[in-house]
Amino acid sequence: MKTFAIVIATFAASGYCLAQSPTFEVASIRPVDSCYSPQEVQTTADSLTVRGRTIAVLLQWAYDTPWFQINGPEWLRDYCFDVVAKTAAPASEKQLRLMLRTLMADRFGVKVHTEQKEMPAYAITLAKGGPKFQESTTEGPSEIDRGSPEILTAHRITIAEVADRISTEAGRPVIDETGLKGRYEIHMDLSPYIAGAGTAEAGKLDMTSILFTGLQEQLGLKLESRKSTVNILVVDHAEKTPTEN
Repeated sequence: MKTFAIVIATFAASGYCLAQSPTFEVASIRPVDSCYSPQEVQTTADSLTVRGRTIAVLLQWAYDTPWFQINGPEWLRDYCFDVVAKTAAPASEKQLRLMLRTLMADRFGVKVHTEQKEMPAYAITLAKGGPKFQESTTEGPSEIDRGSPEILTAHRITIAEVADRISTEAGRPVIDETGLKGRYEIHMDLSPYIAGAGTAEAGKLDMTSILFTGLQEQLGLKLESRKSTVNILVVDHAEKTPTEN
């Protein structure tokens, strides 16, 4: 046992990682002239595809962190790339995120660390009268159904997941303080919050109204301002140009 402990200590001292980071089998990164794809990240069981997105977007997805919790140089949002990567075997979304982290370290020389920082946040709480949705009766992961641009339906979603999803639109962290621990069926009619014809914003969603009016009126949830200590992803180093494929 003593000899085994010495071997483990030697590996640790040398920086050798016993659990190697997962990697893509093949990956191509190609610079493009402009950011053009509304679909930021597309995944299948054995692939990841990103079209015309910045290094900042890649970091957001790889580390599952919204842009306002990333501290790095402004140029991370200036240079755009296509990324097409394949895995050797089926992989979960969590594994694909880890693979993208490894790919960015290998190809862009990305080095990061995390720090804690107090910053403005929102707490998602129960409005007077309580929630206006029901607990799910089916099993499985959460699923968002956007078959219609005017209707938002979520199946088997947790309120913590709702908080994560709206944080980007809110522009600050959103913390679940509802006390609701189950999975729920959520339905929202977005049509009252779509700008009408003849306006400069015609057809666009009024996200402010959705977050501060729609959530309360339709779901019985509300956002309240808070100060919260959150993790910040600090980019210590990154290259503007990736190494060759």
